[in-house]
Amino acid sequence: MFDGCHFGQEFVVLLFRSDKKNLYWTYEESEKILYYEESLRGLSKKYVFQSFTIDGRKGVIQLLENLFPDIPIQLCQFHQVKTIIKYTTKRPKTECGKDLKRLALTLKSSSKGEFKEKFKALQEKYHVFLKERNENGEFKHRSLRAAFRSLKTNFSYLFTCQDFPHLEIPNTTNSCDGYFSHLKKLVRVHQGITFQRKIQMINHVLAS
Repeated sequence: MFDGCHFGQEFVVLLFRSDKKNLYWTYEESEKILYYEESLRGLSKKYVFQSFTIDGRKGVIQLLENLFPDIPIQLCQFHQVKTIIKYTTKRPKTECGKDLKRLALTLKSSSKGEFKEKFKALQEKYHVFLKERNENGEFKHRSLRAAFRSLKTNFSYLFTCQDFPHLEIPNTTNSCDGYFSHLKKLVRVHQGITFQRKIQMINHVLAS
């Protein structure tokens, strides 16, 4: 699995992990796809990939499918839930939003077939509602439409871990996120230290 952690405007740490171990990390100015590509190409000379678990950053899936077309890709279910809640809000006002949020929260505990059927049922239930337009001819429920579209687009990558059970693919990038939370707390505690000292401190944590 891999993910990026932003430290304000200073730099981004791109972290690559497997089997609860940090394999590689690099410091970049942003999460450009180019930087991920360079790292993955380098890692591929040393490791044999069995799967990828990613957070869904735009362009990453396409990159992986281009570089490693036969390797399964799992989209982080936690990030997908966060995306849905971003569109529905934490307290949806419509029944459609409430139902979609409720379904999203079952993502990590559902089987692929079960979730697919329930999602299909919601699409049919709110098909007319989601097509409603205002007096200007614009869709009235654009956020909800975006939420449905996100699930539909990403569905093929949300249950890869169930499609390949023998690979024991992590269904979230939480392993990376845990490290990132620790690193950010560490940097906040030592505010005012130099850039180089920050790098040294992060290197020490990631290497331990």
